[in-house]
Amino acid sequence: MTEYSNEDIKRMNISSLACNKSRLKELITFAKLSGYRKIGIAHCITMQRYARQLKDILEKENFEVFDVGCRDSGLEGEAISPELKGPSCDPISQADYLNDCETDFNINVGQCLGHGLIFQKYSKADVTTIVVKDFETHHRSIQNFE
Repeated sequence: MTEYSNEDIKRMNISSLACNKSRLKELITFAKLSGYRKIGIAHCITMQRYARQLKDILEKENFEVFDVGCRDSGLEGEAISPELKGPSCDPISQADYLNDCETDFNINVGQCLGHGLIFQKYSKADVTTIVVKDFETHHRSIQNFE
């Protein structure tokens, strides 16, 4: 059995203090109890509205917030693969931008599944997801934005 590190145990204890709330309230409580000040938001271009709402909420909670859209880098798809045409999502660039901002904690707002995995891989800060992009169900996970 794998042993939990002291850092893991600290996060588990903080998580227990932040639970039983909406995901948004849990995220805010967890960030405050963890001492995070700089929060990054990486979002899909189709989720820009929700990323802005989240940014406003977090700024009202006195966090310094940085946000970056999936196509902000201007990457063209052909640079990745000949099959990709036109503007492309760039999750590595999103991670690089937030790494340069020295964020303490990053939030995924509606990135595509594979893009979110790549973003999380290259992010120096821990990443959590608050909105899962799901066009079929109309993104029901966002109901906690009150």
